[in-house]
Amino acid sequence: MKNIAKLAVVAALSLPSLASAEMLVATDPDTLLAFFVEEGGDVERTVDNAGDPKLKIEYYGSDFVLYFYDCTDNADCKSIQFFSGYKTEGSVRKSKVNSWNADNRFSRAYISDSGSARIEHDLYLGNAGIDADDFAVLVSKWTKAEAEFEAFIDW
Repeated sequence: MKNIAKLAVVAALSLPSLASAEMLVATDPDTLLAFFVEEGGDVERTVDNAGDPKLKIEYYGSDFVLYFYDCTDNADCKSIQFFSGYKTEGSVRKSKVNSWNADNRFSRAYISDSGSARIEHDLYLGNAGIDADDFAVLVSKWTKAEAEFEAFIDW
């Protein structure tokens, strides 16, 4: 029994610490930028109209923007939003978008005041953030929803 306990301690000590694993956090947009670059995406870091960080991302055929929210003085942000907009000039009816929203759990769509179709997904990261594996799953869900929405609106 002592040997099993010793093995458990050795195994636990040899595992990487969760604290040492780099988390992706909105407080440091470069962690998210690095994720997409490491995954093969093209990323441009800019700022939005309020001066908060913004990433323009081309990722395996998907083009979208990552907005940062809940920021203090244009830094130390707590949440992000995946966003894609389509200049549909009113060709997509609101009732059609409402049916999209009824059938899709994670992403939401709407028609802007100018008649453009838009799709978004918000994620609160807080201070702790999200690990790269879980974020990769989220990005996969986002890009799938984005592609399905484009097909849905005949883009």
